[in-house]
Amino acid sequence: MIEELNLSELFANFVKFLSRNSSLLLVFMGAGIICVIGYQKFKTPYYETKAICMSGISEYERQEQIEDLSQRTAIDLINHLQINIENEDYLALSISLGLDLEIVSSLKNIEAEQLYQQDMNEKFYALNKFEILLNTYDKDEIKSIKTGLIYYFENNQYISQYYKSYKESSKTLINDINDEIKVLNQIRVETNMNSFALGSPNTISGGDRRLSNEIIALSHMREEIKTNSELLKPLSFVQNFAKVNQKEDDVLILGALGAILSFILGLFVALVKEVKTV
Repeated sequence: MIEELNLSELFANFVKFLSRNSSLLLVFMGAGIICVIGYQKFKTPYYETKAICMSGISEYERQEQIEDLSQRTAIDLINHLQINIENEDYLALSISLGLDLEIVSSLKNIEAEQLYQQDMNEKFYALNKFEILLNTYDKDEIKSIKTGLIYYFENNQYISQYYKSYKESSKTLINDINDEIKVLNQIRVETNMNSFALGSPNTISGGDRRLSNEIIALSHMREEIKTNSELLKPLSFVQNFAKVNQKEDDVLILGALGAILSFILGLFVALVKEVKTV
């Protein structure tokens, strides 16, 4: 009971304190909100956009991965660019992306994140795609930045070396498969000719069917290799950066934060003022 009275008295005193210093608190809160609005009006606006990408780097490396077509290396390469942006080292960024200084200096932030999908058991597993979040001061340079990112991947010495080897080995493997299919076709022709010569009524024998199945399997493998060879580039854009016209405006969030901080500062000043007058 005594505790309830103490809390009630404490709350009543706090309300009276606010009432006595309401003018001062309103002045502080108003000043804080005005400062935030002024900052928003005079700061350089930026634009936020996203893109969905895929990379075949893990396939070039031919290493065992936890997930198929892991995007970890590609994500790390994108996030590595943020170091130059934070340090305002636009010359290094210009060289990496193959773009003019004027274009790369418009970058505010770049970040890559792995994309996940939830299954029926509510477990998340990584997709073979990732997302790039881009903040730029110039929305007209978004297309150029996309071109620069492709240049960045294709001219990376580590990636280009593995990509070249991957293309050559894929071409060799396709040629080997074509040669094997020719041999199997020749064996099938000779088998059928022998069957006719022996007067066998069953020209489509079990052995011939087995050869046909092997040819189909090799043809399927060849087309899969061709598809991967064309699809698995160092960096592919599944979905380009979205076109944006609306600048990012955090005036509501920053305004609320400014009002709260100003209110707390006003409480401190009002408390000091009352202590001095006692």
